[in-house]
Amino acid sequence: MTPSSQIKRHPNGLQHHNINDEQGFSALIVVNTPALDDSGVSHAVEHLIFRRSAAFNHPESLFQLTALSDLAINASTHYNVTYYHCHSQCQKTCLLGLNYLLNGLLAPIFEAQDLAQEIYHDDCYGVINRELTPQQDDQQGVIARSDTSAQRCYQYGGDIELLSQLTFTDITRYHAQYYQAKKMHLVTGNIEPTLVASLLESIDDTTQNRTPYCPKVLPKADFCNNRQLVRWYIHSEFYAYFSTNHKNLNHLIKSFDAQLISPQYNLNNNQQFALDIIAPINVSETVLSKVLISFILKHPEGKSVEEDKQLHKFSPEIIRLFNYYQTLVRDLETNLTKSIAKNLTKKPPQSLTEHATFIVGRGTAYPLQKQLQQKQAQIKQQQTKTPTALLPVANLLLRPLSEHLSENEYPQSEYKHRALPTLFSSLLLRAQQLLIQQQDQGQHPELHQNRIAEVFDTDHSLIVINIKEKEQGLALLTSFIINAYPTFLASRTQGHCYAIASQYVMESHHLVFYSAFDVAPYFRLTVIIESLKILCKDLPFIAAALPLAKSKLNNIELKNVTADSVAEFISHNLLTSNT
Repeated sequence: MTPSSQIKRHPNGLQHHNINDEQGFSALIVVNTPALDDSGVSHAVEHLIFRRSAAFNHPESLFQLTALSDLAINASTHYNVTYYHCHSQCQKTCLLGLNYLLNGLLAPIFEAQDLAQEIYHDDCYGVINRELTPQQDDQQGVIARSDTSAQRCYQYGGDIELLSQLTFTDITRYHAQYYQAKKMHLVTGNIEPTLVASLLESIDDTTQNRTPYCPKVLPKADFCNNRQLVRWYIHSEFYAYFSTNHKNLNHLIKSFDAQLISPQYNLNNNQQFALDIIAPINVSETVLSKVLISFILKHPEGKSVEEDKQLHKFSPEIIRLFNYYQTLVRDLETNLTKSIAKNLTKKPPQSLTEHATFIVGRGTAYPLQKQLQQKQAQIKQQQTKTPTALLPVANLLLRPLSEHLSENEYPQSEYKHRALPTLFSSLLLRAQQLLIQQQDQGQHPELHQNRIAEVFDTDHSLIVINIKEKEQGLALLTSFIINAYPTFLASRTQGHCYAIASQYVMESHHLVFYSAFDVAPYFRLTVIIESLKILCKDLPFIAAALPLAKSKLNNIELKNVTADSVAEFISHNLLTSNT
């Protein structure tokens, strides 16, 4: 059942639907962002929108908003659309998040240094570069490059070779072309249009439809002599079927010394995904098609079970808005489209054999490109060098956050603990084993409470610190402040890693620091400790952030915690073994 809603088109053209939601306050902004090439320009614009705007002119703003409030805010780029969303239990907090998003969408500031730090520079730096580099080692990038047809699915996340060529002009042209208020949809939960209107009035939206973005072309590359890519384009409604049956299908394909690649939910302009097989050059498309058709005939169940692969990144609150938007889009279909769809359903029924052939269709064989081994070798060589020094930053707290707290009582829901990302599971196990070894080395049991384990691998780093039971609340409070500190965040904001954070793990009573997809994981441990040394002496910042951290946690026992006690906690627990 579709919830009741208020509908308004704001003066700048933004279409707004507000629905009555059961829980909290939320907002979803939908922007059509087609992938026009393999540069990942839509992905790059998404990152830069979060980085800087006229009203939020510091790259740390996003991290301070989420560290010092209960605001959940994020975005995700897909093959033809980008979703921006936020959620909070407090209306004023959600409005602050929505204001941040609207300013970034409609009045962003693009700077050359931001493009370098957020996208790409010097082979291995840049946030998106760090995100994509591990993917360039797998077959998917090679496969995507091998298909040179007009119907190919572009790598909307970006191919590093083209990503590195994105210019200031590319970014501004793409943004001006697609990020116009009249082309966006805003769906909110419990946020009336009058509140949004007041936010829009303060935004100087100067976006104009200037010269359109010019797509880039992948350079030609060498091909493998004895392998080929055989590709079928199949309608998205059958994605779930081939994804679910991938293992069994691949078992059959292996008999031809071939490999069925796990399907990717990346659709072309015809709403088709690519089903890929890497096979010897002497295995024909016809033979492989017969294998696929034969499998469908033997396993016809659930061929058209379709699942929305976009929803897994969303919280329940945002999923409700997304579902409303999907219903809205269906309701806005033209009568012509409905008529065409109705006529299509009146076709004579096909036999099972005909239907299976229709699903698979005719595949196309392409020479398989070689992996860019030389480029990857250069990147890995660069990573073995001492990393570029971080630039100094101003350790300031976002002014709207401080004003937000002083303007009103700041009711928050109970803090929701989140698990450590599974990406760090193996490193966490290694760190825990180190802590146990330290305990078993004949040291006094009371010293075990303050032990620190530092571990890393080729891409990630992790610091795990035991916390005394009586200081667990203080550790959690301190982690919020650390996550808002610009010097601590500099490794992320300057493109040395994809993510960096401090997190208290309640189950094991550990305070954890981590960096993900880091250009120098072995060195990041030292950088983190150095940033904590600076923070523990920065009492003005701690004092400014502390009331926000307390409000987020809403723990009566921590009301009397002072800036001095936070600084002492950092110095005594986090730095003792490293000074």
